[in-house]
Amino acid sequence: MTVVTSKKSAVKIKTVDALGTSKTVEIYTATRSTKNTDGTYKIEILQYPTDGSGDENVIGTRNSVNNWTWNDNVVGVRRIDLGRQVNNNLLNKTSQNQMESMRRQFVETSQEAEEFNRANAQPNKATTPPGTGDGNRPSGEPPKNVAKTRDQFGNMNYPIDREERLQDIIKFDMLKYDPKNVEGFTFGNKSKPSGRTIGSVTLPIPGGISDANACNWGDDTMGPLQLAGAAIALRALDTSKNIPGGVSGVLGNLKNQIVDNNKVIKDAIGTATAAAAVGSNINSLLSRTQGMILNPNLELLFQAPTLRPFTFQFKMSPRSADEAKEIVKIIRFFKQGMAPIREESRLFLKTPHTFKIRYLQLGEESKFLNKFKECALLSCSIQYTPEGNYAPYEDGAMSSYQMSLQFKELEPVYNDEYANDNDASIGF
Repeated sequence: MTVVTSKKSAVKIKTVDALGTSKTVEIYTATRSTKNTDGTYKIEILQYPTDGSGDENVIGTRNSVNNWTWNDNVVGVRRIDLGRQVNNNLLNKTSQNQMESMRRQFVETSQEAEEFNRANAQPNKATTPPGTGDGNRPSGEPPKNVAKTRDQFGNMNYPIDREERLQDIIKFDMLKYDPKNVEGFTFGNKSKPSGRTIGSVTLPIPGGISDANACNWGDDTMGPLQLAGAAIALRALDTSKNIPGGVSGVLGNLKNQIVDNNKVIKDAIGTATAAAAVGSNINSLLSRTQGMILNPNLELLFQAPTLRPFTFQFKMSPRSADEAKEIVKIIRFFKQGMAPIREESRLFLKTPHTFKIRYLQLGEESKFLNKFKECALLSCSIQYTPEGNYAPYEDGAMSSYQMSLQFKELEPVYNDEYANDNDASIGF
């Protein structure tokens, strides 16, 4: 949690005294911004005594939908005065400017910028129809989403009466996608999931869970002539003074090998010349005429890491109307969360939300099951009649739902990412 307080500003607000006389009063305010661990903000307006010094009083708090709640403990100003719209707007604008001055202390990534902009929006801005295209967006701000794009999903459980700390569960946290920045010869790390979480679902751990770690290896060959050419090129590029001979040394070694294998080399050169003349493969001609081939130096070599896929299947049978509603929310959570996001101008599509998956045993991440890296949801399949019959309840809810989820990790697993815990956990 990060807490930053802005510098003080003098604000002139309109008041009405006990006799009904209108006048202007100058007060000193500052904005205190608290960034919570989930990435959301709490914004408070602080008022100081008329000289701008001394202890502050909290006179207003802005909630998650950008509405102010004004408090009664205002120094020298009656509560009714701050309730006037003109003063509300003036104090809100001042607070916005104060918070904007603290941007660098909160924002490092584009995702953090989006959260900061949302926290510092005008009151009820979310309900105002957006402009068309990008012409009305200040330079440097991230592109806005199409109106009605959902980025908050809440927390859901099935069964609804399950105790998270008393049962083993699998938890799916939905995350706002965070693109990487280029850093030198590689890409930087993503921001921590804790600051990007926008909802979660917990379900019983299903049967048949497994994982499969793999790397791509492949056959590779390098013939003698390729090897010799490579040796010359590498020696030419090598600036180390500890390697004697340089290119001339490599050529000398080749000359010695030719002398030591004079008869064989001469025959091979002759065969290669003949093969080139008739457009044949040298190994084919060598095998036919001399019963041998050039040594291919065959070796299995590492080629690339792989990304692990995961598939889960859950059967959910509601036992009450409330549980049926919760199941509908869970299905909507995955379906809407995996959908691509249209940018306001509709010229671009933004990456769908991603997911953090954890096996939890008695409230703690399991050491006896595999861990997951951040995942994309590739497919979400729902079977509405898993029993083979259409049998809804009286309110229309299905008697059972079967949900199949296919995930894939965004990044490979690397050796150094395993925890140094004396092999007390399976890790990835």
